[in-house]
Amino acid sequence: MCFLPRMTIWRISPAKALHLALFPPMNRATGKLARFISPALVASFLLAPAAAQAAPPFLHELKVSPLSKPLRVPGRPPASRFREAPSAGISSVRVPDVLAEGTRTNGKIVATDPRSGPYTCSGTALNTPSRSIVLTAGHCVTEGGSIGTRMSFVPAYDHGSRPFGAFKVEAVYVMGPWRRKGNPDFDVAALQVRPNRLGKLTDVVGARGYATLQSRLAAFQIFGYPAARAGGEELRGCRAHGLGSDSLTARYAGPPTMPASCDMAAGASGGAWLFDGQYVSGVTSYSYQGRSTQLFSPYFGPEVGSFLSQLR
Repeated sequence: MCFLPRMTIWRISPAKALHLALFPPMNRATGKLARFISPALVASFLLAPAAAQAAPPFLHELKVSPLSKPLRVPGRPPASRFREAPSAGISSVRVPDVLAEGTRTNGKIVATDPRSGPYTCSGTALNTPSRSIVLTAGHCVTEGGSIGTRMSFVPAYDHGSRPFGAFKVEAVYVMGPWRRKGNPDFDVAALQVRPNRLGKLTDVVGARGYATLQSRLAAFQIFGYPAARAGGEELRGCRAHGLGSDSLTARYAGPPTMPASCDMAAGASGGAWLFDGQYVSGVTSYSYQGRSTQLFSPYFGPEVGSFLSQLR
C-alpha cells in the first residue's frame, strides 16, 4: 500500500471534502499563521473608516489559450523623481534594503476574508500597460467561493513602515481552473490597484518583468513576508533552484507545479520567484507538511503566459 505525504489545508470550502479524500491537501498561505497582522496594519487598514472597501473588488476570470511562444517582458524602473541608487543584494534570510530599486516592487497584501477575518499575502508590482498591476497567488484573492475584501498592496512594507503608502485594490483577475476547480497548476492572480497620493504604482516603485517557459531547474530568488519569521513584518528572500515537478499535481489538467528549496511559510504566498534576477517566473503557492524546506509554484507555461499577456 502506498501512503501519500500528509498535509494540512488551512482554509477550505465544504465542497472540497470529497476531493480531499482523493487528493492530498496542501498548506496554503491564507491559514492561521498567514492571518497574523501587526497592530499597526490592523489600525491602518482594517479598522479605519472605509465603507467603500467592505465589498469585494470586481473579479474578472480571464479565458486563456495556451501560448507556445515564450514570453520575456522586461521590467520598468520607477519614475525619475522616485529613483534611488541601488544597494546591496538580498541575503538568504532578511532582505537588507527594501527600498532598493527593484526590491521595492515586492510588498505585502492585506485583506479580509468575509468568513474568517483578516489575512496577509505577498505580491509584486508587474510591468503592464496600466502601470497598476500586482501579481500574486490565486488563493490570495479567492478560494472556496470566498473573495477577499478591503484589499490593499503595501510595497516595501517593513515593521509598520509604509514608505510608498498603500494602493487599494479595485479589481482582480484570476485563472478559471483555479477559481472553479482549485487547480494548483493555475494558482495565479493579478490585482489592479488605484493610484495613491504619489501616483500610479509602477511609476512610484517600478515594475518587475516576467518570463514564461523557463527551465524547471533554473536558479530563482524567492521573496515573501512569511508570518512564521518576524510575524510577517519584514521581507525575506531565498536563493534557490527549481527542483523539477511535483508529481502529486500531475493528475491535474495543466503543467505540474514546480518545487524549490526555501523555508518560508504562510504569508509568503504570492511572493515572486525571480528568474535571471529580474523576471517573475513563479509565485509561491503551497508547501507540504513535513517538507518545511520546500515551496511550490505554478509553472509559468503556455496557459499562464496567456493570462499574463491579457493583463493591461
